[in-house]
Amino acid sequence: MRWTAGPWFLAAGVLAACGPRDTGGELVSFHAYASGLSDVDGEIDFDTGAGFHVRLSEARMHLGAVYWRLGKSNPGSANASCVGDTTYGLEVPGGVDVDVLSARLQEFSVLGNATTDLDQSGEIWLVDGDINAIGSTTVVVAAKGVASRNETSFPFEGSITIGQNRLVPPSNPAQPGENPICKQRIIAPIPLSLRPAPGGDLLLRVDPRSWLGDVDFSTLSPGEDGTTLEIPDATTGSGTDAAAGRAFFIGATGASAETYRFSWIHP
Repeated sequence: MRWTAGPWFLAAGVLAACGPRDTGGELVSFHAYASGLSDVDGEIDFDTGAGFHVRLSEARMHLGAVYWRLGKSNPGSANASCVGDTTYGLEVPGGVDVDVLSARLQEFSVLGNATTDLDQSGEIWLVDGDINAIGSTTVVVAAKGVASRNETSFPFEGSITIGQNRLVPPSNPAQPGENPICKQRIIAPIPLSLRPAPGGDLLLRVDPRSWLGDVDFSTLSPGEDGTTLEIPDATTGSGTDAAAGRAFFIGATGASAETYRFSWIHP
């Protein structure tokens, strides 16, 4: 499947028209699901690389769309456009809000379409609609729990949005499009080697432990209630908790196959 416009403009008919002839694969339609890990049912406990024990009581994620590429290149890399001439082998151009502390399969809002060719990298798009719209206030990741270290507890919460708060000024005023917001809204390239097949469905399992692996909870400041500590929703800043905000964002948007695990299932 090869196109130059943003993938959200493509209906299944367009996909069918351009896909199999270009790639040689059979066209299949399928249901797409997301969930937490297979053994999760409620809050989870884990230790982090920063030396904290975390009891995570809430973890949610907004998935705007999912795409698989026939190759391994990343459209969100520094040397490529986010939306350009590319080749996808699979598309799910609609979203789902996922409780990732549940193993229950939660279905995307649209059916997906794919060819039966081998796909080699995945993309998760974190917004609906225009990937370049700066003013988005959609919460794409939210987490809440209690961290502890050396018998001290740190009740915390944090959320991530990717809008005005994530804009990176260009290093050269003559290049205002140097740091487009879309690059921060695509988790890619997620390693995979999967071939869609008739009669199957897509499953994405999310492991939220990596979101918080490098967060130093001891640096956080109280939020609006005065007691719960708040992870800043920003990647810039100079306060003592600024690094925690960056660590949370990097952990949640890193293209790791351990954090974001795709599979092709046959119910």
